[in-house]
Amino acid sequence: MPIDEQNRPSDFTAKRQSTEISDFLGASTLLTPSSVELGWKNFAVERRTMVPGEKPALTFKHHFLILWDVRVAEGESAYRSGRFSPYKKYPNTITTWLPGTRPAIRSQFEHEVIVGAFHPDFIVGILEELDKRSGEGLPQLYGTEAPDLRILLRLLLNESETGGPCGTLYADSLTTALASRLLYVKRSQRPHTSSKSSPLPPRPLRRVLERMRVDISVNLDLATLAAETGYSRAHFLRTFRAATGQTPHRYPMGLRLEKARTLLVGGAMALIDIGAECGFSSQAHLTTAFRSRFGMSPSAYRRGL
Repeated sequence: MPIDEQNRPSDFTAKRQSTEISDFLGASTLLTPSSVELGWKNFAVERRTMVPGEKPALTFKHHFLILWDVRVAEGESAYRSGRFSPYKKYPNTITTWLPGTRPAIRSQFEHEVIVGAFHPDFIVGILEELDKRSGEGLPQLYGTEAPDLRILLRLLLNESETGGPCGTLYADSLTTALASRLLYVKRSQRPHTSSKSSPLPPRPLRRVLERMRVDISVNLDLATLAAETGYSRAHFLRTFRAATGQTPHRYPMGLRLEKARTLLVGGAMALIDIGAECGFSSQAHLTTAFRSRFGMSPSAYRRGL
């Protein structure tokens, strides 16, 4: 369905955006850059304003996650015999839509939302990795308070809106964590009797760490690292953190920063070249990460040598 060009900010008129999200929401306004610009394979996330009006029933294949934002969203949803039932969604709550048919909806006011779309093949893969049956897919949520889901979705949105500075591995890790958390959301109300994961065994751990060191400047993704161990992405995330105390994203960041510090001691290489050599997306990215880890900028560190 067409996007409302008149209300869209001019900066985003020519920007790429998710076809699946556009079709699902109908007339809507893209407010910030879409993750489509970053080439993410399994997940798209966008901040949009839903334009008031009636939207017809729609059949779709993706899994959608909606975070209602800013203000209360009110409208009506068709349920049978052409009748409509009112709905009210509160800010910071989550609604999910599973592949199938969304009924016709009516809205009288603008709704600002953050929308995530999982590729169906990705969800099937996560189900297989977690040894869950296909009928145990993402649960249907109807405006649910879910702080952990909200945090993960906002982290993905922030990564998208800032141009993906943390790289593919970070986005993959968040996407996998979000899907896994959704799959287990029904269990979250039950006590966890064994939440502590066993650590990744020494041999596969060495393979992963060696891959990180050899490819320190390469934007590795989660699937590549998990393949080194033979584990699923979700299981690899848990066991790697149990073994190292860090996420698969944070650990190579430490390797990159240590290499950057070594190059700074050498004294001859420009900061922009050090950033590129160590896998940072820009000199600003290097500076921010270096200051966070060592309490000073790379330039200040070099001057203090």
